[in-house]
Amino acid sequence: MTKDWKYYLGLSLFIYSLAPIVIVALLPFFGMDLAEMGTLAVVFLTSGEVSFWGAAVLLGKPFMAALKQKFASWFRREAAPPQPISRARHLLGVWLLVISFLPYYAVLVYLLFFVPDNATIHFLAWTMAAGEMLGIVSLFVLGGQFWERLKRLFQWQDERDSATA
Repeated sequence: MTKDWKYYLGLSLFIYSLAPIVIVALLPFFGMDLAEMGTLAVVFLTSGEVSFWGAAVLLGKPFMAALKQKFASWFRREAAPPQPISRARHLLGVWLLVISFLPYYAVLVYLLFFVPDNATIHFLAWTMAAGEMLGIVSLFVLGGQFWERLKRLFQWQDERDSATA
């Protein structure tokens, strides 16, 4: 992996994507009112999700494969070689990915129409954190072949290239 601006920006975005989860967990201890905490929770968790996806695009498959291998090494000795996934696993991964975006919209709609109390704001924050975790889990469920398709989605294919392919 070449260490150019994409690498450093992607790494910075990846590190930042983990910070909002910790920040949201600490918000109740900052002595703010509920509206401020709710607003900050939505902004931080949404920015964390966006930065994780930006990091995934910038760092690409090799970094995510290394991250997956490191995460897997905590639970088993040796990471298995990448295997094609089944149709059921692919559908599960896609559904988890789609569902991971829904908590943000649900919280935004709730905050537009209701004023949350102390218990509700905690529930909303944990709902968004669960959505963030679902998004991360979905990427691991989808596997390495998904990364290749995602990478091709962001690459421009010239007409001359498609005619020879």
